[in-house]
Amino acid sequence: MRFPVRKVVQLAPVIALSLMICAAQTATDKALEPDSIGVFFYLDPATQTLKRLPTEQFKKHSGGFGSITQSIRVSGDASSFRFAGNDKATFVFKVFKDEEASRAKLFQFNVKGSEREYELGKWKRRDFTPNEGVTINVAKFGESSFKLTPETRLNPGEYALTLGPTVFTFGVK
Repeated sequence: MRFPVRKVVQLAPVIALSLMICAAQTATDKALEPDSIGVFFYLDPATQTLKRLPTEQFKKHSGGFGSITQSIRVSGDASSFRFAGNDKATFVFKVFKDEEASRAKLFQFNVKGSEREYELGKWKRRDFTPNEGVTINVAKFGESSFKLTPETRLNPGEYALTLGPTVFTFGVK
């Protein structure tokens, strides 16, 4: 079957427009992914945009008598980043190697005066019992990142997300 040249020329704009629409739909269907490795972002459920969580300086602290408790302390009684507790909390992050995603942890702070603190674990003689934190689910998100969701709705309070040596904070109203 042969098309006259005139028909092909008339259909060219329609074909080009169709291809542009398909390409635009494919781009919006892709999940928005972070470009930084090792950084946590809050996925805003209303706008589907990623909002970077603040990092905070921390100090490791150890103390106790019969057992030694190791904890992380952060200055200030609240994070600068907050969201409503009725939102389903989803956080997105990227790691260098996929195996590292399982190291992500979520902790709830105890606010003590002008500091926030969460326990890393306890030493009793030679045995260390780590604090596993809030129960979370980690799953692949998009092509090169992961999403972290708490297993249950987060209560109002102050929280920390970590993959290792950096503490990212947020608060739930």
